[in-house]
Amino acid sequence: APIVILFGLFRVYPSIETLIFSFFDVNIISKTYTPVGLANFARLLDDSSFMLAMKNTLLYAVYIVVVSTVIGMVLASIFNSKMKGAGVFKAVYFAPFITSTVAAAVVWGYLYDPKFGLFNMILRLLSLPPRGWIASSEDALMSIIIFSIWKTVGYNMVLFIAGLQNISKDFYEAATIDGAGPITKFFRITVPLLAPTTIFVVMYNTILSLKVFDQVFVLTSGGPADASTVIVLQIYKQAFENYQFGYAAAMAFILFIIIIILTILQFKASKKWEVTL
Repeated sequence: APIVILFGLFRVYPSIETLIFSFFDVNIISKTYTPVGLANFARLLDDSSFMLAMKNTLLYAVYIVVVSTVIGMVLASIFNSKMKGAGVFKAVYFAPFITSTVAAAVVWGYLYDPKFGLFNMILRLLSLPPRGWIASSEDALMSIIIFSIWKTVGYNMVLFIAGLQNISKDFYEAATIDGAGPITKFFRITVPLLAPTTIFVVMYNTILSLKVFDQVFVLTSGGPADASTVIVLQIYKQAFENYQFGYAAAMAFILFIIIIILTILQFKASKKWEVTL
């Protein structure tokens, strides 16, 4: 009962209230609610900042899901073997995930500094032109993506290691007898039998990516010139800077619908390539 009550109080009730707010012009100070129908949703279609935020969010999600999933699977395959220092490497890769996102983003902000940052120092040592990173409209979003991949890949790796440990060694022994090499084993045995884990990793990363906020807020605040803005940041700005709570609620509801649709599509698509032992 306590869990159900807390979930209803802090999850279900706010979600329902957000949906209701999306059909009103809400003034929290005077506590007035003016019905506007679908006007908030219609306004989204003409909001260039929201459309850019949606584009950036989807692009961010694609990079995070694809790159961090692939890297996580490869690292899991490497560290799942009996190699020296595997435990240390696992801890090193997993550490960023349990590190505070805000704290890590502040440190990376210094690393990304165009003049004194470590990344540009390395580029200069390699005789390569320095980048603008988070100060450049061309590099800002990619800078956040790189940070987020570093932050999430360790968690994906741990999940894939757990999945690998559930795969019987008999499959690999049989493949070895048939003359299969490491690459063949990876693509013909490991990848198909990791399907259930991969499905979970992809869905988890998709939902997490679409709700990205902390690193964007700390590193760039959506800039320069909205080049790295995302949907949740736009929701925050409309609600707590412009006090357009009804409009922000409409944005939140659209994000909710996008997450639900993508999750359902991924779940249905995953059934086509699941492998039953």
